[in-house]
Amino acid sequence: MSPERAPNLALAHWHGLRAEDPQWALRAYARLVSTFSSQVQQRLQVKEAEAEPYVVVFGKTQVGKTTLLLDLMGVAPAQMTRVSTVLRGGREAGQSATATTMEYCRSASEQWGLGCQGEPKWFASDQAMAEELGSLRARMEAGKLHTSTAPWVVHIPRGCFVADAKGPGVRMLDLPGDKPSNEQEQRHVHLMAKTYLPFADLILLVGRGDDLSFLRAGELALPGIEDWQAMPYRFRIVTTYSYFAKSAKDFLREHPDAGTAQVRQRLLNEAQRFGAFSEAARQKRLFFPLEFGNSWQNTAKDDPLLHTRMAPIITGLRDELLSQIRSNTTPMGRVLSTLQAHVSVRYIQQQKTCAVEHALNVLATRRDASETEVKSWAALSESSTTHFKEICDVMGTQPCQQGIAAIDAAAEALQEDLEEHYWPKAGSVEDDRETLYTLIRDYRRVLAALRLEVIPDSIPPNFWRQVRKQFNEPSARAIDSALEAAFGQVRGVLNGYWFDTYLSSDNYQKDRKHVRAAGTEALELLASLWKNQWLEALMDTDRAFTKATSAAHAQADAHKQEAEHALQRHRVITQAIAENAAELERIAQDSKDDLERCERYVGLLKDEYGTELCHRYTTALADVEPVDSLLGLLSCVALRHQYAELMQVCGPAAV
Repeated sequence: MSPERAPNLALAHWHGLRAEDPQWALRAYARLVSTFSSQVQQRLQVKEAEAEPYVVVFGKTQVGKTTLLLDLMGVAPAQMTRVSTVLRGGREAGQSATATTMEYCRSASEQWGLGCQGEPKWFASDQAMAEELGSLRARMEAGKLHTSTAPWVVHIPRGCFVADAKGPGVRMLDLPGDKPSNEQEQRHVHLMAKTYLPFADLILLVGRGDDLSFLRAGELALPGIEDWQAMPYRFRIVTTYSYFAKSAKDFLREHPDAGTAQVRQRLLNEAQRFGAFSEAARQKRLFFPLEFGNSWQNTAKDDPLLHTRMAPIITGLRDELLSQIRSNTTPMGRVLSTLQAHVSVRYIQQQKTCAVEHALNVLATRRDASETEVKSWAALSESSTTHFKEICDVMGTQPCQQGIAAIDAAAEALQEDLEEHYWPKAGSVEDDRETLYTLIRDYRRVLAALRLEVIPDSIPPNFWRQVRKQFNEPSARAIDSALEAAFGQVRGVLNGYWFDTYLSSDNYQKDRKHVRAAGTEALELLASLWKNQWLEALMDTDRAFTKATSAAHAQADAHKQEAEHALQRHRVITQAIAENAAELERIAQDSKDDLERCERYVGLLKDEYGTELCHRYTTALADVEPVDSLLGLLSCVALRHQYAELMQVCGPAAV
């Protein structure tokens, strides 16, 4: 090799080494990720080093995702209507146009092309291409695309592009819009999102500037990611219709000197009205308030001042977005973005910890209420069981039978010693009718004052108290009726006499005997009257106690069941608290381990760097040719520069 060629060759080799992919850093990161928890690994979905990079455009339906992608690719503004019309596949405006995951590229000719994992079909006319895309959508809606998740590649005629346009330079996939009205379409959207989102190098979340609710956690179907704030470095937030809203125009009017930083900050502030973002998600460089497509082109005529003022800012933001897309999909870009894994780990830990702590707070409140409920039902159960046992104890003594016996005994005792207690004196004159009248009146007076008192021996007091409460003395009318029934006949006989004085002593004695017999009958009638009143009260009480026994039994069973159910609920809550407490500890431990592994990345980089440097240095010294040895040493210098650049990024990120 001539001396003149050696410096040129060395210089070219030096530049090549500086641009070389840092495979040693990728190996270090692969070693790091292999030690993460399964949850973090699923979120990061590390690619193989040779995997082809791609960017995904995702958002709700009808927010301008496809138009954004076409604009970034360099489709000429004058051709945007034509291209958009064809890509709609016959769908009317206002309806979702993207049937499945689509990839757009510039055709080598003026023909349209459409294919999936193979040679595309070519179409000479816009109408033929639109019909083919309409057929593709019909197959999707019929559920006939679920067997294939590969993207359909659309070749757009080269005449539709700006001549010197520089596109992103990487594959950009247009996913069907989230939240479609068709159920089958929603299932397909979820399948496509699940297939492509976790593996994308960069995800453009697209939404309208006047509806930023799409940035809320859970608003968009992000399977495998869930919340974009978990790893914001993998996302860019792009808004359409960013400057048409009245609030946006008012802001621009009130801030005539507002530039890119100010409009980004305003977008960030507006987005956080739906909930504060994490610190990592509040970086202005992640937000791109853009305008593009026909609506923006029409603004040049409808509102030229707005268009003139914002066009440079929008162009600058668009160029920056393209630059970030290119840098994030290089091997070094992947390493730099994934070096921020600690952000994801901390965010995941914070979100999961907050969720579990919230659940624990709710469960603690429920536990306190449950403890009160358990005590309340236990007290009720104990009280109702005691009440039922007391009634059973009362009824077990057969109080009704004892009561009947006591009433019978009291009635019999009432009629004993008739002559001593109820036998009025006949008077001195024994042959006068008035004497018998007086005797009848004395009987009625004495017997009307009669009382039947029942004194039970072993009947439970609470039962007999109820009997006494139910007992009603015979009414005065009933007593008069009984006395009249007993004395009415003999009084009628006496009333039929013409003379007051008896002419025959035998007749007087006979009538007096009738009066005495009537007195005995009156006593029996009154005793029976009182006895029946007592028996009625007794039977009412017995029926009430029998009914109360059944009710107390049912209540005791019900309270016992409720007490058991309350205890079961309390056990479930207690178990849930224990499980959540264990989950909290597990989250803390997993996050601690993951964060420690992140901090170890510097060590892993040093290991891989040292191994690679030693290999290159040894190889350089072993080369026989001086030029080869020089080139080997230059590769060591280049490796050192790569390592220094990486440490500048890795050092702050690992803090």
